[in-house]
Amino acid sequence: MTTRPTAGEIVAITTTDSEPLLLVCRQTDEHVTGILLADLATETLQRLRASEPDTATRQQLAQAIGRTNELLSFTVPLTECALVERDSSRPDPFEGGDA
Repeated sequence: MTTRPTAGEIVAITTTDSEPLLLVCRQTDEHVTGILLADLATETLQRLRASEPDTATRQQLAQAIGRTNELLSFTVPLTECALVERDSSRPDPFEGGDA
C-alpha cells in the first residue's frame, strides 16, 4: 500500500498549472484537506519552516491552522496531490506523484 500524506506535510495540487502548495490538515482514504500556503500569514509560514523536520510540531500546527475560521480549506482527491516535502520517516512517494 502506498503511503498517504499526513497532517503537517506539504503537497502540491497537480491538476492546476501553478501546482499550489497545500499544508495537509487532515485526510481520508481518498481525499486530502488543507490550507493553501499562500493564504497563511508570514509568521505562520516562519513557524512552519522552523518546525521542519519536527513532525509532531508540524502536525499540531496544521491542526491549529485547520481550526481557524478565517482560512478557506480545500479538499482534493489524493490522486491529485504530489509530495513537495518529505518527512524522513516516509521514504515512498504518495499515490498522486513522485518524491
